[in-house]
Amino acid sequence: MNPNTLVHVITIQRKTEVVDPQTGYREWTWADLLVDEPASWLPGPGREFLASEALRSEVQGRFSVRWSPEVAEVTAADRVLWDGKVYEVKSDPLVDATARREVTLMVARGLNEG
Repeated sequence: MNPNTLVHVITIQRKTEVVDPQTGYREWTWADLLVDEPASWLPGPGREFLASEALRSEVQGRFSVRWSPEVAEVTAADRVLWDGKVYEVKSDPLVDATARREVTLMVARGLNEG
């Protein structure tokens, strides 16, 4: 992996359950899993379609990050924040053929904002 390609900074978040100590009420919130992670961005195809009489669009792409034990724990239930936008992780991370050098996160935004 060429470090010169890691020019973007992303935050990976995980959905966690928080319990209010006074009321016992449970709610879901997003907690930071990795902050300021260097990454490269490769845009993929976008699509537009008509659903429920409204025009919808989706943008897909890939983030490549250095392998680490924390990155290896990322799942499809997590999300990525980049440049003020929320990207949904679409699948478990793809590890490179050499293993433990690079991880690819397949992401999309537009239909489900995390």
